[in-house]
Amino acid sequence: MKFTVSTFLFFLTLLIFARADESADSTIVQNPLQEYINDLDEMGRTLSGWQGKDDEFGSWFFGSYALLILSNNAGHDRDPFPTLEELIPKLWSDLKYLTPRYLVELAGGALSYGDLMQISRERPFKHIRKEGKFIQYVAGFSHLRMLEATVGDSLFQEIITTTMSSCVDPKMITDTLSSMVGVYAGDELEAQFQLALTTGSWMDVEISKVENLGDSLAVHIQHKGEWAFPVEVLFISAAGDSSIVRYPINETQPICIAKADCERIELDPEHILSEFYRYNNKWPRLKNNVRIQPFAALPDWEYYRVHISPSKWHDWDGDRRYGVKISSGYGIDLWPAYPSNYRHRYSLELNSHSPVDQESSWGARLNYRNPLSVKNRLFSDIQMHSYDDWTGYSAGLIKYVGKQRFLIQGSALKYQRLTLGVEHDYYADTLIWEDRQNIQVLKTSYSGLLMTRGGERLYLNFSAAAGSGPIGAFSLLKSQADLSGLFWGWLVGGVQFVAGTQDNETPSPYQFTHTYAWQDNLAALPNFRGQNKIEHKTHNYMGLSLSGGYWLSGIQIKLFGSGMIYDQAGIELREAKPQYAAGFGFEHKSFFTAGLYMPVWQSHPIEGEESWAWRFQWRLSWNL
Repeated sequence: MKFTVSTFLFFLTLLIFARADESADSTIVQNPLQEYINDLDEMGRTLSGWQGKDDEFGSWFFGSYALLILSNNAGHDRDPFPTLEELIPKLWSDLKYLTPRYLVELAGGALSYGDLMQISRERPFKHIRKEGKFIQYVAGFSHLRMLEATVGDSLFQEIITTTMSSCVDPKMITDTLSSMVGVYAGDELEAQFQLALTTGSWMDVEISKVENLGDSLAVHIQHKGEWAFPVEVLFISAAGDSSIVRYPINETQPICIAKADCERIELDPEHILSEFYRYNNKWPRLKNNVRIQPFAALPDWEYYRVHISPSKWHDWDGDRRYGVKISSGYGIDLWPAYPSNYRHRYSLELNSHSPVDQESSWGARLNYRNPLSVKNRLFSDIQMHSYDDWTGYSAGLIKYVGKQRFLIQGSALKYQRLTLGVEHDYYADTLIWEDRQNIQVLKTSYSGLLMTRGGERLYLNFSAAAGSGPIGAFSLLKSQADLSGLFWGWLVGGVQFVAGTQDNETPSPYQFTHTYAWQDNLAALPNFRGQNKIEHKTHNYMGLSLSGGYWLSGIQIKLFGSGMIYDQAGIELREAKPQYAAGFGFEHKSFFTAGLYMPVWQSHPIEGEESWAWRFQWRLSWNL
């Protein structure tokens, strides 16, 4: 049974993800961006003096040029994108504080990653989604602004005028524009601008080192990306005096400056370059570059941000967990709206659990992640944890595979992810565990998520692990499918299915029968809304949860029913009696799930409870 279900879910995954591009567009009847895109396109054609043919292919250029002119003509206290303030919350409801200026930074820096600007007969402009066209406009605006600031206003207008007069086909504007850059500004700048527009690459410039040479400083600057542009270097003295030096593309020697004239250094002070990682643009690194803030906010790649988030978990049986999470890092992480181009992500969790082992129940978990390859979407993941009776570490890799889509690019989020890791754990407290246990595990998993702005969501996960424990080798296999949708604009329905199997030798901390809230994630319990404290060993389990309810502005008011079946000593899975629970609750689902559930009836209550009783559960989980 378990292998049949897993195989079915695997092929269902392939089918859903193969059809995701086709189905995503049908979820939205009216897109609030369309009118804005049409206005930008028409304005760009008029302002640029376009005289060529207006065929079906179109171009990224016209909307980008219109945004540039609007920005150049706007006052310092007036935003050139006023209508976007209203559009953005409608388009990306999970990013209500995303401002147009911030969007420009995102699109110009990293959403150009992926060959956005190249239009051809094989990839016609008219086939790009509305959100994709808008991102092209914003990213193109950032690149045109960078070119204008580099070559100057007069030369830039010569390049634009000549491009418009010599190009008759919109799909050729990218190549024609790059060629004109070569004519007016040199072959080297042409080559770099062509890379910026037509390749899936990115740029990064940094102050790599500042040497003390006695009375002077040697400032070493490095172009780290796959293409480069000249960069302005701002020097500020202790007296507040400033000076600017331009650092060319092909320069390798450091800039030397008198120490008295330099207290702070900043690369690209006006944010002209299409660069998404600016923390390394400043020296000294940590001076005035740290921001401490409670909870979460829009991240920033210019400052080192520290977030402090308290947490609480509670159920009706008296189990509680209190804690605080401190996270920090460089770069940005706007999953699922935007690719996670962060650097050196740290998080520290401190929490206390009761009533288990109340004399010493504090614990800590330290996590570190860093991209090994941004372009290939490969990340490292290192974790250390220590409680009074549980210590260990794990190391692994996270790889995103297949074509990804982000909410900021269209009407759906889609990703597929593979993980591989090794883990070592030591469970020492014999008052809690059967005996002292040294456990080594090799684990892997596949997860995929498809979520549309209309409310439809499919999440799949398959996990497998093999290792050795105190009584020998063991293995386990888990599968999960979560499918939900919105019907008629008000009725939300969903189904969750889980199934798993494990060996007799599986150590107790890894069994899904484990009862403690801070268990290993491989031992996570199924989505059963009733009592889930199973006190004896089981080898196979299956669970199903159905729900339906009213959709209220992102929150589901729902009725649910859950069922679970598992084997135990002397009783096979097919002979075991199912457990049931039913109740009502409130739930939000997007790239995270937050829920409050009241399972007021259950078939197998814990000792001392009636089948009908007032109970509740909380949960908060990330689906990424």
